[in-house]
Amino acid sequence: MRPDARWFASGAAGFFNTLLRIVMMVVRFSTSTHRDARPSIFRSGKCRVGIPVRDVLELHALEQASLDPSVREIRYQTGPRVDCPSVSLAGAVLRTQGGAFLLRVHETRSEVNAEDEAHLKFVLKRHGLQLLERSAQDIFREPMFSNVRKVWSYSGQSVSLSERLRLSMALEQGPHRIIELEARIGPGWDIVAAVCVLACENLVQLGLRDAPLGPQTVVKA
Repeated sequence: MRPDARWFASGAAGFFNTLLRIVMMVVRFSTSTHRDARPSIFRSGKCRVGIPVRDVLELHALEQASLDPSVREIRYQTGPRVDCPSVSLAGAVLRTQGGAFLLRVHETRSEVNAEDEAHLKFVLKRHGLQLLERSAQDIFREPMFSNVRKVWSYSGQSVSLSERLRLSMALEQGPHRIIELEARIGPGWDIVAAVCVLACENLVQLGLRDAPLGPQTVVKA
């Protein structure tokens, strides 16, 4: 092999080796990011046990349910599976004042004919359930989506006993806006982080539907 041919072969091999390493790095990065964004278990103050999560969209729906004042409890049931019509009743169940709702999350809601819909409602009713279907469009609606994501970004942070007591005493007198809590409790406290942590623990309620999370957000005990 001539020297220039050997040089070309060596350079080509080096180029493809470098390209392969880059591709492998991208694959490892995207895979790890995907796993981090899709935890296998969801936990909140409204869950007696962890709720298995299949995908990110379902995670967002559960996070929103956990901060919805109308949802009192989130539980998980493993079945049963009904053959006629063929439907599985496994999944997250949201308990509200209006009853228990089996959560179903879809990218888009599929069309169901009237007969199948009637059969499904009959099966659900026999098991004491109603169906709650949520689409991606519904879940990503603002400002609720961004507000809930921001609240849950504080989950797991530590809130001192002193801060918990101060917030509890303030909220005993009724709902407060965050800016009012900051004025009452004084400087040196991250009130936004504290109320977000307590909301994830189901100890306070936040007004998240109508405006972005901020100083005017109402906090209730």
